[in-house]
Amino acid sequence: MARTGDDRGGAWLKEGRPQSANHAIEKSPQFRSSLERFAERAAEKLGASFGALFSAASEKGRAHKSFAALSEHRNLPAVLLTSPSLGQQMVMLCEGGLVDLMIAAMFGVEPANDEEKATPTRKPSALEMRIIRQVGDVLAQSLRAAFAPVGAFDLDVDKVELLEDDTLLGARDYPALIAPLTIKAPGGSFGVALLLPHPFLTALAGAIARGPAPGAADLDPAWSSRMEKRVAESSLTLTAVLDEFEMSLSDVSTLKVGHILPLSEEGGMGRVRIESGERGVFVCTLGERNGRYALEIEDIIAKTVEGAYPGASTPS
Repeated sequence: MARTGDDRGGAWLKEGRPQSANHAIEKSPQFRSSLERFAERAAEKLGASFGALFSAASEKGRAHKSFAALSEHRNLPAVLLTSPSLGQQMVMLCEGGLVDLMIAAMFGVEPANDEEKATPTRKPSALEMRIIRQVGDVLAQSLRAAFAPVGAFDLDVDKVELLEDDTLLGARDYPALIAPLTIKAPGGSFGVALLLPHPFLTALAGAIARGPAPGAADLDPAWSSRMEKRVAESSLTLTAVLDEFEMSLSDVSTLKVGHILPLSEEGGMGRVRIESGERGVFVCTLGERNGRYALEIEDIIAKTVEGAYPGASTPS
């Protein structure tokens, strides 16, 4: 359960000597691929939650300081995320326009374009804060799912607020990583930036070193479904074999145009074997359709190990 109280941000951050924001985890393939998966998961889960088509793209992260990053997003909504298993917190920084685009996506209308009357510094309404929190919940789930194949940790929304100072993560200024994400909704695009302070990255590196939880693949049904679809849509070459012969090299060297090769009993009856990658798949009957040769599937080959073509003969 999330902690309560005004000082909860600082209480979660472990003390330690500040190090360079250029943490080794940022360069690891597991971290980079997980952020790419995060963009995919975010688009899928936002679409499922808000009933519209979304796409998302992650951008290269950059080193920053936590105070400076929070200061740059002052008067904009921020979602504080807590991971009890890591004992750390991070922040999701939201750009303006998020609420209008999400409402437009839910109701299928064009987002309002009222720049002259806009008051970006006003406090969001309770309804707007609930929408931002729902987006935060979806993105937190997406981030957990994206990292699940490489490291297990929990992540939940602690609170949502309009940034008014630099101490959301506590009174200490940490090196941090900013990982931007651009989300395209039906009515336009908005940005979200993950603010990952050094203590969070250190704990995350430990989770990746420990590896994924048992059965982590089951945590991502969307990925499994998409992979199954891609496999089903992949191309497969099928080869039709009328018959097979075993001949000596000297016999083959005597073959000339006009020579007749007698078929085996199987081949002579018009039975054709369908193979893929030299493995039998179907047994078919040779026929004719619309003036062209055609094959009708007669049986399915379900043997683990395939032998030579049945009835293969050696021409005399």
